[in-house]
Amino acid sequence: MFKILKILFILTIVVQTISCASFKASEPRNFAAYESESDKFKAISSDGVLYRVSAYEQKSEASMDFWKEAFLLKMKNSNYKQEDSLNISIDGKVAIGYIFSFVNSTGHDLYLVAAVQSKEKMFVVEATGESSKFENRKKDILDAIGSININ
Repeated sequence: MFKILKILFILTIVVQTISCASFKASEPRNFAAYESESDKFKAISSDGVLYRVSAYEQKSEASMDFWKEAFLLKMKNSNYKQEDSLNISIDGKVAIGYIFSFVNSTGHDLYLVAAVQSKEKMFVVEATGESSKFENRKKDILDAIGSININ
């Protein structure tokens, strides 16, 4: 049993990039990828910070201004407080990005969301975790976002 777990751990460390149907994503530094699906990439840090990249088909085309307003309204209506706007790009395309905070029963968490359109798809990156843990991993998360390739 220990040998199997050791082999799985080594494979997790060796696999740096996961290719999904419409994008390639790498886990942030010191994160481990898990449970990949064709349209999602997921990773987690040892202290519980989560990272996810997803591709969604757009049923109708909307502008990035629409998505910007939609994200802000959705988060406001869900009682999230906007902490920061991000100036980022995904695969060379200008993306919208925000960091929100929220209070839950265990403390204060941060939630990052970034999105960009490409052809008929919307690519969304999310990361969340307890505030201090998230802040310690923020640079690695932003670096990983910058390395996403859209097919």
